[in-house]
Amino acid sequence: MTSTPDVTGTADVIVVGAGPGGCAAALEAAAEGASVILFEADTVVGGNAARSTGYVAFADHAMQHDAGIVDGVDAFVADMEAEVDRQSGRYGLVFDREQARRFAEESADTHAWLIGLGFRFNRFISRPLQHSVDRMIDVESTSMFTSCFADALATARVDVRTGVRARRLVTDPSTGAGGPRVVGVETTIGRFDARRGVVLAAGGYQANPELRARYQPQARSVTPYLGTDHDRGDGHLMGHAVGGDLVNMGMIPPLVMVASALVEESVAVNIAGCRFHDEAGPYDERVEALRAQDGGRAWFVFDDRTMRRRRQLVDEMPAFPQSAGTLADLAEAIGVSDEALQASVERWNATVDSGTERDPDFGRVIFPDPRRGIVEPPFHAVPMVEGINFPCGGLRVTGDMAVVDVFGRPIPGLFAVGDCAGGLSCTIGLGGMRIAGALVQGRIAGRALGTGRVEAPPASSLSDSVIERGASMTIAVIDE
Repeated sequence: MTSTPDVTGTADVIVVGAGPGGCAAALEAAAEGASVILFEADTVVGGNAARSTGYVAFADHAMQHDAGIVDGVDAFVADMEAEVDRQSGRYGLVFDREQARRFAEESADTHAWLIGLGFRFNRFISRPLQHSVDRMIDVESTSMFTSCFADALATARVDVRTGVRARRLVTDPSTGAGGPRVVGVETTIGRFDARRGVVLAAGGYQANPELRARYQPQARSVTPYLGTDHDRGDGHLMGHAVGGDLVNMGMIPPLVMVASALVEESVAVNIAGCRFHDEAGPYDERVEALRAQDGGRAWFVFDDRTMRRRRQLVDEMPAFPQSAGTLADLAEAIGVSDEALQASVERWNATVDSGTERDPDFGRVIFPDPRRGIVEPPFHAVPMVEGINFPCGGLRVTGDMAVVDVFGRPIPGLFAVGDCAGGLSCTIGLGGMRIAGALVQGRIAGRALGTGRVEAPPASSLSDSVIERGASMTIAVIDE
């Protein structure tokens, strides 16, 4: 029999993971008067959002009002459903429409909430093939996911413990009407108890090749990934170990590895030195376009101004850049036609300078901001590499983000948000959904635990749909 470590701390609410979802949950629970301990495996809060492009999507929010853009919950949900339909031919999906609608309904309020925390936003990011109206925006600086949240957490007196990894959930079989209640967490620094519940907000599982190999072909399970090395699926595995129902785990979309902010200021050329697609188009289409090139080889090309502005993003690319003082020398360095490369860049520069809203060659609608071509030497090229986007699998939850088992029964004391929750994540292809979704979900879970008022699941139990889809259980453990 394994001994249980002594309790080293107690709070009303424990949150595992300090990305957008975890920070939102901690702040909302604290705002309701709950005491909160927030664990983060990294050394700072902010999670992957602090290293991202910072795109977020909200419906009927203040920036849309100021721009005269008409949007609403129904339109946003319809766009989500259209994206799920597009992906259903590639993956077996479980899409939670009720969760999607609640996200859409609360998204504008979350945008206002962020502004209240000190977040500032730049501009609209058009994605006409995904979003039927302009609703996706970007934060002024992704460092705000660290600085603004750190300040807010300190003000709210949340007990933040960085550099701490959660290992297992602690359950009490003598409590909980629906089965053993989750009453705490075992971590790398000891056991901590939660009077009301635990929120899993520990990110995805892209950095765990052993777990990915259960849902991907072996060769793809070791490909490059977005996100930090801390995204090992800890929340998924801990939730599953106490009976949580995992869905959409096989949806691990391929991706051309590049940050969207770098793409905005770049063009992609193949081994002939020619552009061949919309570099900022839908993720799946970018992958298909790269695979169609001779040898699957191509490069992102940009100038030195972009290198200086986006150096962190360039350094995070899975391949090293080539640099040269002229486009002709760069063409020689990467082995493409210098005439074709120069013609491709010149045509792109002319398109940028023209002020057009749509690239006449490939329909691209994302341009540099400010609009400036690839003009400042030296010039740089980074190989295009296929990896994976953020995995979409997660735990099935109720409207209040309470984790349920395969029969639709809530697991007492356990909640999941962001990448740990699976019902909304299959809309990732829209863009702006991961961070915004995590924020809204975190606020919902935090309010539920902070007030102690958790809604019961709807009368139409989830168990029927699970059984119809042939749900199966998988067993996984967290490595020590």
